[in-house]
Amino acid sequence: MNPNALAGTNRLTMQRPGTRRLFMLLGKSILAVLSLAVVLMLYTEGYVIWYFEYGLGLPTESQLAALPATGPLCPANPGSSYVPLSEIPPLVRNAVVASQDRDFYERRSIGPLARLAADMAAGRRPGLSSIIHAVSRDCLQALVPECCKGQNLEWQFGTEVFMGRIERTFTRDRILEAYLNNAYLGRGAYGAADAATAYFGKSLASLDIDEIALLLARFRMPMTSITSRHDSEWRDRMLDRMLAAGLIDQAQATAAKAAPLSLIARPPRKS
Repeated sequence: MNPNALAGTNRLTMQRPGTRRLFMLLGKSILAVLSLAVVLMLYTEGYVIWYFEYGLGLPTESQLAALPATGPLCPANPGSSYVPLSEIPPLVRNAVVASQDRDFYERRSIGPLARLAADMAAGRRPGLSSIIHAVSRDCLQALVPECCKGQNLEWQFGTEVFMGRIERTFTRDRILEAYLNNAYLGRGAYGAADAATAYFGKSLASLDIDEIALLLARFRMPMTSITSRHDSEWRDRMLDRMLAAGLIDQAQATAAKAAPLSLIARPPRKS
């Protein structure tokens, strides 16, 4: 056997134990770093959960349950009219649900991450309930005005946590009632009853189908300037949604689309 080849084999054999020890040490170091990262991640997650659940000073479920069972829940404007859900025309409340949040009554009260997973599993577009989100925002501003300022992480996660408490504390009817009475709909009107007067000079109960469709458009775009062409297009979109939801029939939808816009020039002055 070649002496030089034998010498090279001996050197390789001598180097292998050292190489193994090096790899073992490197592997242990990586494992230690990963373990530390997991511990830090769990600690951070625990702190974040604690902070948004308890550190922000959000009203607890027991504090929310102590709010009045009837009347304004968290009024956005204390001077606005308030109409119990039982006195709001069924077509108005059903149309608002159909246009704003079709899954409002079926949506389960689960955490934000679980809700996201459920939406993805069901093939739905992930997102919040616009109705529950609006009521949570109004209640946060009314009950804890110093909390969650600005569009930051504190606002985003704080609203998510508070939404869960709203969902678990109040019935869907109570939440919908608050939404229909608190939502800002333009022209200084808060709630459907005031908006009916501000836009049509009528009571909520006396609105026609085409006027209800225009009111729905105000729920979706309260700050948009009013033009005849723009409102006519939005009215027809809302009528199509009402038709698709089975709230009106084709003849009613056709007649409502043909009706002239009945918006008044400006809201009457309150005495």
